[in-house]
Amino acid sequence: MMLTKGNSSRFSFLHRRLPFSVNQQRLLSNDSTSTSSSNNTTGEDRTMAVVLRGPSTLYTSLHRPSPSLMMMPGLRSLPVWTSYDAKSKTNRIAYQDPSVNKIVQHLQAHVEEIRDEYLSASPSLDSDYDETSRGEHSESSLHTGKWDWHSYLLQGRVQPDFCLHFPNTTRILGELQQDIFMGTPFGFCFFSKLTAQSTIQAHTSPINFRLRLHLPLVVPSDGGDIGIRVGPTQHKWTANQALVLDDSYEHEVWNNTNEDRILLLVDIWHPDVRMQEREEIINMFQHAKEKGWLDGDKEQKKTKDGALRSEHFLI
Repeated sequence: MMLTKGNSSRFSFLHRRLPFSVNQQRLLSNDSTSTSSSNNTTGEDRTMAVVLRGPSTLYTSLHRPSPSLMMMPGLRSLPVWTSYDAKSKTNRIAYQDPSVNKIVQHLQAHVEEIRDEYLSASPSLDSDYDETSRGEHSESSLHTGKWDWHSYLLQGRVQPDFCLHFPNTTRILGELQQDIFMGTPFGFCFFSKLTAQSTIQAHTSPINFRLRLHLPLVVPSDGGDIGIRVGPTQHKWTANQALVLDDSYEHEVWNNTNEDRILLLVDIWHPDVRMQEREEIINMFQHAKEKGWLDGDKEQKKTKDGALRSEHFLI
């Protein structure tokens, strides 16, 4: 499903990307006159959304992007965007994409500094992962065992406590300010510790216009039963070598070893989303927040069957 706010030219880029005909669009509005005014060129702000449906929303046995909430068409798509060659000790980037390569190289260049700071500061801190909160990672059935977070970015917002306890990592991430997925309810960046004998069940992200980067800091030394499946393929983490995945593909994680796995998880903008488009997406979510459309509690009361869960817009 793709939602756009009607009548505002700043959302026209979503329409330009769509290969679907007008007959495949359904107009939703809280104003009965909205449909007739959809061609209005005065720039008047209307409270409406366009829901566009196409083949990308179908469910099949094939592995392909399946975001649970929102799809942006026209983006290059691969389950995993990196491939580490142990022989040459190089981390190859899909499409030789310069934007993804810049981010990978930057974080890998600082991996020792990031790891040292985490190992020094984290033992005295409590995890900020709250599975009772409402959001895309909040379902209690999502994981077994223990999953600890220390968050730099939670639902698109920088966390002051992280900046206080991890100043060096904060500086390193700050140098990627334009690339980190800030300003939306679906932007996350955190130290992720999946403890021994823990799993994260198969799931998909709400959206397809971000990529998720794993920077492995501590990987079980015995190389046992640990890994991640993204789409049809399984991967193991290599310490210090970034793994970039498209988490709109179904993916799952397991650590069936006796050691913890620790990484820095960083959500980044999909490189095909242009700077102007990023600004418009952030503005779209900000507009929705101002209208009260992102108030999960309010929307839950309106829904008799309680169907709104973690896939709903939440800030």
